[in-house]
Amino acid sequence: MPWLRLVNVARLAGAPVWLLLVAIVDVVWRFGLARIAAHHQSPIEATEGWRTTASLGDLVAVGPWSLLDPLRSPDGSFLREPFWEATLWTIVLWTPVAMVLLRLGVLLTAGRDLPGFVETWKIIGKRLKSAIVIRVLPAVCALPLLLFLWFADGIATAERAHSEWSYVFAPLAIAAGLVVGLLLAGAKAAIPFGLAALVSQEKADAMDCLSRGYEVTFRRLPQLVLLAVPALVLLMIVVGGWHLVGLTAVSTMRNPVWNAFVLRFPTIVGITVGWALVGGVYLLLRQSAGGQEVEDVWDGPKAKSLKIPSVRRDAKRG
Repeated sequence: MPWLRLVNVARLAGAPVWLLLVAIVDVVWRFGLARIAAHHQSPIEATEGWRTTASLGDLVAVGPWSLLDPLRSPDGSFLREPFWEATLWTIVLWTPVAMVLLRLGVLLTAGRDLPGFVETWKIIGKRLKSAIVIRVLPAVCALPLLLFLWFADGIATAERAHSEWSYVFAPLAIAAGLVVGLLLAGAKAAIPFGLAALVSQEKADAMDCLSRGYEVTFRRLPQLVLLAVPALVLLMIVVGGWHLVGLTAVSTMRNPVWNAFVLRFPTIVGITVGWALVGGVYLLLRQSAGGQEVEDVWDGPKAKSLKIPSVRRDAKRG
């Protein structure tokens, strides 16, 4: 059963170096969200690390040019008010970390050991430009269709909701809407899988990696669901175990700051293991899509061999 390879990813739940990395980024990220909320003088709903698959399509939806209204509760108070700065802050801060965790998940699923910290960041740093392309490209492709939909909607609904223009633009608008839906909804899975492809192969091309992401999302959807189920079960077991540990630890402490950090720790573990599982799932989907073996993973740049002078040659010269 291929999904048993995902059990190796659970090792990250006890890897202090990588958990500390995610914890530090989480603190910085939440501090930034608090500053953004203070700037707008409004409560803001924190976007969890699970939702860092956001593309520029999300920025279009929550930007200052948007006509979307904040969600309100029955009593009229704000439930959630999205800000484009918060989404951009989330994408910028979490994308490199997500790439690191995806690579760790790929390597562990392939049966490798955990790589070095500095070595991993060197690989990620060289591929950040391609990662930006993967993030931006789905929204760039959808943008012309979005402009057409906004233009057609403005004409069709300018005077009355059921004007004759609604039926004139209907075929094109429906087709454009479906294409936009496929691009942006599919990007929620295709972007993480594309990033996993980016960090798992030696010669990586942004366009090729994103196409691989869409391929395993749409063409291997049944396999994706079948692999997502054991991955989610494994994640629940790991996070649930640490949650129990956290509750036990909190019962022995009275300091509210300590308790807040301890209760946050299961979420840190969930983000770490969850993103790594995405990398593992991609590796298994890649095998079913192209027949490429799971073990066929790029281990990283090879160390340059040292040029040691020959003893015999030096003796002859002497």
